[in-house]
Amino acid sequence: MRHQELITMQRSTTSTIAVAGLALAAFVTAFTVSTAGQGPGQAPPPAANTPPKPLVPVAASSVAANPDQYVGEYVTMTGAVEANLSKTAFSVDQDKTKATGKEVLVLAPNLQKPADANGYVTVIGQLIKFDPADVATKLKGYTIDLSAEDQAKFKGKPVVLATAVINTAGIDIAKKPIPPMSTDDLALQKQMVKLPPAQAALRKALDGSSVDLTKEQATILKTAFTEIETFWKAKGNEEATKWASDGKRHADSILMNVANQNFDAAKTSVTPLGATCASCHGKYRERMDDGTFRIKTAQ
Repeated sequence: MRHQELITMQRSTTSTIAVAGLALAAFVTAFTVSTAGQGPGQAPPPAANTPPKPLVPVAASSVAANPDQYVGEYVTMTGAVEANLSKTAFSVDQDKTKATGKEVLVLAPNLQKPADANGYVTVIGQLIKFDPADVATKLKGYTIDLSAEDQAKFKGKPVVLATAVINTAGIDIAKKPIPPMSTDDLALQKQMVKLPPAQAALRKALDGSSVDLTKEQATILKTAFTEIETFWKAKGNEEATKWASDGKRHADSILMNVANQNFDAAKTSVTPLGATCASCHGKYRERMDDGTFRIKTAQ
């Protein structure tokens, strides 16, 4: 009997390590995609649901035994799926061969399919103690679909608010599908992609006091902002239209000052020009997990 228990434990450990490795690989892949196309010294915008502090690796058994130690932490929890409780909820424990009565609840608002029963998973997300009011505060727009019985069962017990659930195949089954780009997304992106390289080249041209190169990049920016202004005006978005108009005005100012060989004055327009991009991007652009963007409606 002791020999059989050791074999079971070894298999459990091996599977847990494998899933954790797949989770790390998935994270590295996502990071690589999100940083693709970034120039030297440019920090990529954070991905959706990026945790505000480092992840804490932990086993489901450790959470069940000492939940208070992990409350408030963002964890990567490994364990075996005990039961699928609803379309967006399941429980995990450490032993896939039997129920231990020490399950940890997982709520995954974007769960795309049921977790494999008794399959090992790595769950990434914030750990709190289950309270419907607290969950509603942390997961805006999510409606708990647990039965009243399960809500009572897990009340006050640990729950992970999952942003990722990675199975043994390395698939994140809690990853919301990325919507295809619409015609409007493609039209706006065509102009947007011109801005970062042109701004970087403009700064370099100004630092080198190059009239021709500065005019070239400022003209690219002015043309792009003009197209973006036209786009937002057609959509009836006055705020975004104004930001695009401001960007065009700053590009015009650079062209005028450089024509007069006044590079110092031209440089004063670079920062506010970039600020117009940041303002509009922050409010009306949504970054997808693959690093691309979609138009979003301001909240």
